[in-house]
Amino acid sequence: MNTSQLIGFIVELAISLYDSILCVHFILRFHGLTWRSSKWSIPAVLAHYGIVLAGDFLIPGFYTAISVAVLLLSIAFSLWVSGAFQSRKRIFPALVAPCVYEIVFILLSSLIYMVLSLFVEDLDSLMQGSVGISRYIYILLHKTSLFAILMLILHVFRAEEGMDIRNGILTFALSLTTILGLGAAMTVAISTEAAYQAPLLIIVGAFILINVFLYVLLVQIQRLQRSRYELKLLEEKMAFEEERHKNAAAVWENVRKVQHDMKQHLTVMAGYLDRGKAEECRNYVENLIPQVGQMGKLIRSDNPTLDYLINSKLCALKDTKVIVSGAVGDLSDIRDADLACLIGNILDNAVEAVEGLPEKRIELLFTRQNDNRIIICKNTVGQSVLATNPELRSTKPKGDAHGLGHRIVERIVADYHGMIDYFEEFGMFGVQIILPEPETNA
Repeated sequence: MNTSQLIGFIVELAISLYDSILCVHFILRFHGLTWRSSKWSIPAVLAHYGIVLAGDFLIPGFYTAISVAVLLLSIAFSLWVSGAFQSRKRIFPALVAPCVYEIVFILLSSLIYMVLSLFVEDLDSLMQGSVGISRYIYILLHKTSLFAILMLILHVFRAEEGMDIRNGILTFALSLTTILGLGAAMTVAISTEAAYQAPLLIIVGAFILINVFLYVLLVQIQRLQRSRYELKLLEEKMAFEEERHKNAAAVWENVRKVQHDMKQHLTVMAGYLDRGKAEECRNYVENLIPQVGQMGKLIRSDNPTLDYLINSKLCALKDTKVIVSGAVGDLSDIRDADLACLIGNILDNAVEAVEGLPEKRIELLFTRQNDNRIIICKNTVGQSVLATNPELRSTKPKGDAHGLGHRIVERIVADYHGMIDYFEEFGMFGVQIILPEPETNA
């Protein structure tokens, strides 16, 4: 084996390893996971790599069988890391991820081959077993295109906010310049004499390094944007906690007033009884019953955080019909801070929405279905929210610093592998949250 053949052999090994890493990375990112979130990530890469190498060196010619084996392995890995074996609702997304990768890989290979065939004569003989610069540029062109398309798919279809889509398009635009540059370089390499291919290789290497530098810089900018977004969320959480503290202080002050008033009521009732006025005492007690019945009557569950949020925010509402129904269920897997932000933001949005309306009505329902906990909150609206404000943007004067409640709720729901849906019916706007039971969380 001469030097050029050795270089070609190493390049082929690196290509197969790159494809294996990219496949596993795409599946993890598709499910919103990281490499650290699953201990099976590295074994999946090694197994994928082993199958590809077996197809290239041990049993060459069985490309279809190797492709099927790789696809089945990718599907099994996707099903496992997504938790589809515990929740049937995740089976479809788990099947989509590896299939999307395989389809993009095949279609992209065919597309690049068709385009190059228009400009290059006898492309098959040029690429088959070639270890020249044309072959290397072709490999860079294919892998760069594959990476760009897969990342664009992740940004567009797994975006958490508009910023992700813009970043995905910007990243794809940068990759597209690399693709066009490599395509032009390959065309030149094919028509260039061997003596000039070494300088051309240096130019291509410099071009790749510059683009890698720009890509890293773009990633850092995107991380900075993400950090700023996270800072906004933290500021919103801080404001919510401050409001919660004020509400708690107000509730405690109310309790002290109730204790003081209760002493006065007991004194009055004792006076009636001392004077033998039992009927007057009974009437006095009957007048107190409606007032006492209004204190903390909405909900009493095993979760004190939930009880405080609902009772403190909804009991004090005036001229508002409040309905709380259903069984709360087990919320022990949700941290108090997350539960406070989740329920607190939902209720704040509902209370704010009914202000100024002739009919004020808020409904809160807790239920369970198919091993899922369901929370539904509905409130009356003056006009359709989804028609006039489908993105649920803040209508407050300082919308850039406020109104992140929906984003906070969506982020918390995603953290607990749940789903959220907004709907309207019978003049009411509603939000439905579905959270898997604790034992089904991946």
